[in-house]
Amino acid sequence: MRASHHGADRRLTEGPIAATLARFSLPLLTTNFMHSLAGTWSAIWVSHALGADALTAVGNANIFMYMMMGAVTGVGLAAGIAIGQARGLGDVEAIKRIVGTAIAFVLGMSMLIGAIGYGHTGQILDLIHTPDSARADAQTFLKLTCVSMPSIFTFIFMLMMLRGSGDARTPFRFTVLWIALALVLSPMLITGSAGLPRLGIAGAALGNLIANALSLVAMVAYVYHRNLPVALRGRALRHLWPQWSLLAMLVRRGVPMAIEAFVVQGSYFVLLAMVNAHGAVTASAYSAAAQLWAYVQMPALALASSMAAMAAINIGAGQWARVERIALVGCCLSGVMTLLCTALVYAAGDAPLRLFLPAGGPALEIARDINHIVLWGWIAMCVTSSLCAIVRANAAMLAPTLIFAVTMWVIRVPFAKALHPWLGAEAIWWSFPAGAISSALLAFLYYRHGRWRSNRLLVGSA
Repeated sequence: MRASHHGADRRLTEGPIAATLARFSLPLLTTNFMHSLAGTWSAIWVSHALGADALTAVGNANIFMYMMMGAVTGVGLAAGIAIGQARGLGDVEAIKRIVGTAIAFVLGMSMLIGAIGYGHTGQILDLIHTPDSARADAQTFLKLTCVSMPSIFTFIFMLMMLRGSGDARTPFRFTVLWIALALVLSPMLITGSAGLPRLGIAGAALGNLIANALSLVAMVAYVYHRNLPVALRGRALRHLWPQWSLLAMLVRRGVPMAIEAFVVQGSYFVLLAMVNAHGAVTASAYSAAAQLWAYVQMPALALASSMAAMAAINIGAGQWARVERIALVGCCLSGVMTLLCTALVYAAGDAPLRLFLPAGGPALEIARDINHIVLWGWIAMCVTSSLCAIVRANAAMLAPTLIFAVTMWVIRVPFAKALHPWLGAEAIWWSFPAGAISSALLAFLYYRHGRWRSNRLLVGSA
């Protein structure tokens, strides 16, 4: 079943780009803000109720979660792009096939990865030299994080596919539900309020797991109630048995994203091990400072996701001139918003850091120095995320991965290691802006001169 590209949402293929990007990004930006707020809220409860070492434990365990999530969400990103292109073409049957194959993949892989991670938590924490004072909490938190992977990964896949279909509202609503439940449940389970058991660090992980599972069930029910394009009914349920040629195509396109996750998070593993080697005080300062980075990066990530979905639909519709304008306008919006967020964090001084660290302590001073060095670099990083989103919208997955590989392993990690004997821990902090600037330059060069525009449509390959 095919239709003209005018069957897609006209706001994404016609009209002003800046207003459409902003409107399409707003739900994701709001949910990203609330997600970060929920993480901050949980971190405040963990650090105040359980101590700074518990905050270090959460930060160390989350590195593994992000790496594993990236290992499978490349397929989710490829599925979202293929769905966007199918939407531009008006091919409903292709959307159903992609959804069924992607869901089967994420369920199988998340259970496998979660089981492996659960059985090897000790070895994982050894790799990043987790401080002894934080090890017990980190092991508990990491085990429960592995248990939560099937639910969380499936939820994220659903969000990617819904956004790929041009629907930003449904992901917004159910991400808000997840966050709201986590905001209530995690503190209650950490402290044992309202008659619930006092679970300590386990409560932070369990609260998030319960909130996510309930939100996933509610979102699936809503998708079927509204009969959205990603809902599988009747004969379409047969697509839950993967179409192997389609899965091979999605995996092939998603493998660079998986490699990128290992490249990026692997470099964080190395840098985190260097941080942890400086002791528990520096480790807790780094964990507190990193809490604020999410807020600075938020606009760029939300806009990049919207740029990818919007560009994919326009590529499917053959509107290449509009794709170029999306890239330019998106980079400008992203840069301005990231600059404003950076300025706000600098203007706030120590106040945000005191949410996690005691006033006047050595960790607070270290965290302040970290942010003075690191934060401004994220302004350059928004160029990388924006342009990589555009080229990925036409299935150019490998080039962004190579860009991050060079950035992380040829520039950032060697930079930190080479200067560490002279600068100490500051070499680690300066490696972040060095990597951000280099990645922005490489992304621009590939966007301008690369051959990504000549790729075949994913939906055509399927």
